[in-house]
Amino acid sequence: MIVTAASGDGGIDVRGTLVVGDVIRTRMAVQVKRWKRNVQAPIIQQVRGSLGAHEQGLIITTSDFSNGARNEAARPDATPVALMHGEQLVTLLIEHDIGVRRASYDLIELAEEEE
Repeated sequence: MIVTAASGDGGIDVRGTLVVGDVIRTRMAVQVKRWKRNVQAPIIQQVRGSLGAHEQGLIITTSDFSNGARNEAARPDATPVALMHGEQLVTLLIEHDIGVRRASYDLIELAEEEE
């Protein structure tokens, strides 16, 4: 995995290889957006334009994606770009215990009075 420079990288934050089951290896270029507003289609186009040969794109945001961005990412005549929105990111972090702390609580109920 390589964290790219702050500028001149076409917006790509990380380049690496995704390994699945020690069999499938996919070169990935990832852009992360810590935004409150939805990611729009031009960002998808920018990432797609920054992809190297045989590289897949992934955009992760703390917010969500506009319908236009979703349509652009899935455009059939272009290299697909995977999208991960904020809820998916949080679910993944919880699932793998990354950056979360689990706490348990006792639930106490009062017994009803018997007559």
